Amino acid sequence: MNFKIFLGRILAYFKEIWFLWLLAFTLDIITLLVIYFKIHPSSRTLALHYNVLIGVDWYDRGNNIYFLPTAGLIIIFANLFAGNLLKNRDDFFNFLAASASLAAQVILLSAVLFLTLVN
Repeated sequence: MNFKIFLGRILAYFKEIWFLWLLAFTLDIITLLVIYFKIHPSSRTLALHYNVLIGVDWYDRGNNIYFLPTAGLIIIFANLFAGNLLKNRDDFFNFLAASASLAAQVILLSAVLFLTLVN
């Protein structure tokens, strides 16, 4: 297979906006699984927020850490609604909403991964 044809197919695949939505939702599921299997939240007290300057500054029940993937899911659905609402005006807004959801999921997953180091 010619490299240009292969590269063109890959770029056409990534150009699809649904791929970004699916990737954002997959990262949200991965965030949930990392919390469940690595941190083992329960009713015991866990560090829920870590600040680089002062260290852990927010302790609370461990079950509250599930707020992170829930917030990510809310971000996905809000951006999905806004992207579909603005899709008729320009396809760029739908791409922007999908990219923002993906960026938010990457940030939330990195926050959870850093919390696994603290807890």
